[in-house]
Amino acid sequence: MAYAVVQHADGQRPSPINASTLKVLVAGGAIALAVVYLVLMGLQGTTVYFLTVGELQSKGSAAQNQLYRVSGSLVPGTLATDSSGLGIHFQIADLTDGATPLPVVYRGGQVPDIMGDNIEVVAEGKLDAYGTFTANTVLAKCPSRLNSTGPEERDYAVKA
Repeated sequence: MAYAVVQHADGQRPSPINASTLKVLVAGGAIALAVVYLVLMGLQGTTVYFLTVGELQSKGSAAQNQLYRVSGSLVPGTLATDSSGLGIHFQIADLTDGATPLPVVYRGGQVPDIMGDNIEVVAEGKLDAYGTFTANTVLAKCPSRLNSTGPEERDYAVKA
């Protein structure tokens, strides 16, 4: 079987991609790039780094005005309500290392009922230029009351 090779008058073969195929490929590429760009920008805006108090303080001034989640234990005796009654301020610190406590201010409304001395707290917000963490959200970890004993075995079979 023989194939005929078509050549232009200038001696070159025609391109296998015609104009309409090229337009579709360019449009598809542009749409794909736009989708990738939008996904990356959406993720960048919602990404929150989770740090301990020591890790946040080691970042220094580079951590200012960026959104972080900071975890630490509430320093005993530092939980106080603002004079307006609409917010609280307290300090959190790492239990493992000797980092200085981080002052936290929260004016977001509802405060977890479990908030108290030595409770593990996760605060989400930004560090200001004075070293105070202004939280938008405060979560308190509930202390575990579960024992390490296994579950009781019961016989649920119906006796006839």
